Amino acid sequence: MPSPYRRSCRDCVKAKRRCDLNFPCYRCLVRSLQCTYENPRNTRPAAVADFADGEDPTSTVSPRSVTRINAAEMPGVNTAVGPLDVYNNASPGLTLTGSALPLFPDYDLDWQVIMENIDSFAVPDQVGVDNTAPARSVLAGEIYQERIISAVKQFKSWPGIYASRGHIPFIHARLYTHDLPSVMQEALGMCSFYTQRNSHNEHLVNRCISQAARRLITEHCESDNMSFTEQLASVQALCLYQIIQLFDGDIALRSQAEAAGPVLDRWLRQLKRHAKPVSDALRNATYTGSAHDAWRAWVFDECVRRTLIVGFSIEGLYSFLKNGWDASHHDFAELGFYAQRALWTAPSEYFWLAALQDHLLLPVWFRTWESDTAQAQPADMEELGMIMMGFIKGVDYCRHWLGKESLHKFGLTLHELGSST
Repeated sequence: MPSPYRRSCRDCVKAKRRCDLNFPCYRCLVRSLQCTYENPRNTRPAAVADFADGEDPTSTVSPRSVTRINAAEMPGVNTAVGPLDVYNNASPGLTLTGSALPLFPDYDLDWQVIMENIDSFAVPDQVGVDNTAPARSVLAGEIYQERIISAVKQFKSWPGIYASRGHIPFIHARLYTHDLPSVMQEALGMCSFYTQRNSHNEHLVNRCISQAARRLITEHCESDNMSFTEQLASVQALCLYQIIQLFDGDIALRSQAEAAGPVLDRWLRQLKRHAKPVSDALRNATYTGSAHDAWRAWVFDECVRRTLIVGFSIEGLYSFLKNGWDASHHDFAELGFYAQRALWTAPSEYFWLAALQDHLLLPVWFRTWESDTAQAQPADMEELGMIMMGFIKGVDYCRHWLGKESLHKFGLTLHELGSST
């Protein structure tokens, strides 16, 4: 006979984890587990959970059965379009209400579990009186579930890729060829250190990353006094630290990254004031000076544009994982970049000039994504373009568009994403 004092659900008991005693409990909810109790009478319904008429709140219920509000339920929203369209079409002052998902009652435990089981994590998409999404925010909803997880997994891979290759989708291989700023030197070292983390040195590695991130913010808090190159380097370094700390699973790293969130947002907005827009006039860029100078200037400007996109994406993805909604991408309608692989991967001015003459340039604005990418072919698109296309159009859309032969190149195979679709 089960103990009358054992009130935790079966799965929490089996995993020896603390249970919040809701129905379904939070841990089962975020892991998409069936939540059952030995003694249902001792459980309590979730804060403002809604159950269907006639449904027994003590029966075995899948977490997916709890009432949720997503993009499909928002007035005037077309679920066939991406998040940016949701922002543009949402009614002003729209208040989103519904069932509330509690804010990590086991804060130092749940996030570790979530990051260790990211493939099966059910992105929360419920908001209510205790967790109300801001007006014009985008709710995760089931249509964005796979898109969010896919983007997070690809972002999580970047610190290791940067350490091994020296470049990632927002840091060009030739950006700091002649002078690598000190903040980027340290960030590169921390990325390398992070890839070597194991059970024996975990605390040491985490402490070093934490101290490096804190030092970056402390020593570069007055970004108005920096050169534009120093501003860019500081934002890129902080983006790398945020990716590591927010998506690692360690509670101390996550707590520090949350505290640094407003700093990143402020730095991004300062950087944005100096960003140059994409333009079809790029073909004429070499007329005003040497080809080498034009190429170097383009590399720098493109890194600025991409860093803004990545920085705002980090904010949005984390908000989706934690809250089930995101309100940080209102700036995306004003952002753009060059999605052409040949331009971004050109190792010298010669190949860059060749790309200008021989390839579709693909200047892409988020507000006009459909028309800007209408003529693009799979061979044209580079990694950041595919990540953004996946988030706007859907992961399966990208798979169909790419074809089987290109799925592995962009990390879209079933094994790599852990997808159920």
